[in-house]
Amino acid sequence: MTEDTTFKEFVEEMGLNFFLLDFNSRRYRDLVERFNEVKQKIKAEAEALEHGMTRARLAPNGRAPKEHVQRPR
Repeated sequence: MTEDTTFKEFVEEMGLNFFLLDFNSRRYRDLVERFNEVKQKIKAEAEALEHGMTRARLAPNGRAPKEHVQRPR
């Protein structure tokens, strides 16, 4: 599954026929919940990767940037 996978594709990847699902059934609600959880996980992983790449790109000489530096007064 990818970030662009639709719910219909997700259901069919599970070996089910999307058009035979009863939209008021517990099975449908469980599939929707699972689909949303997987999508959130994929999105969070993509954001973490992007954040890490941004930090690496902004780091001087390949070192991690310092979080907080106080100057002497």
